[in-house]
Amino acid sequence: MKPFLTPDPSSVRFATRMVVTTLFGSAPLGVAMGMTLLICPASAEADFAGFTAGMMEAGIAEDSAIAACSSSRVPDSLGACVVDVSESTGLAASSALLMCERSRRPTEVADCTINIHDAYFESPSTKVLENCGRSLLPARYSTCVVDIVDATEVAVDTALDQCIRAGYRPWRIEPRL
Repeated sequence: MKPFLTPDPSSVRFATRMVVTTLFGSAPLGVAMGMTLLICPASAEADFAGFTAGMMEAGIAEDSAIAACSSSRVPDSLGACVVDVSESTGLAASSALLMCERSRRPTEVADCTINIHDAYFESPSTKVLENCGRSLLPARYSTCVVDIVDATEVAVDTALDQCIRAGYRPWRIEPRL
């Protein structure tokens, strides 16, 4: 029996593909199920120290930074979201942490919030952050708000409310097919 050695990432991918292929017949699992398997290499380690330090510099309490860091799936994206939102919009870092933590797409939440703020707000607006955080597709939500306000005479608050509604389609802007 060979001693256990840490393999390089390429052999891990190959071994995983072989195991999946062996378990499910001749086709790899991703092919058999019509999906892609993502295997993260060992070198893609999260920077927990940098994340925690950045969060505390942004104004997050130490206990909250530690809790967020330890429970985050992708701490780098979460940290970037909090720092970018608080620096670019003037919103409190604790509010940004609350919304960025809840989202599966924290980078898109930050981009959404910043895009809408840059286009229409001079003072911080928690409603924009909350709506971007609630949206399943924050990039699409941001585009919806900005495009509707630009194309019509509607107030920003109305566009924020209309674009967050499930099933809302801006028919006057997009042609119906």
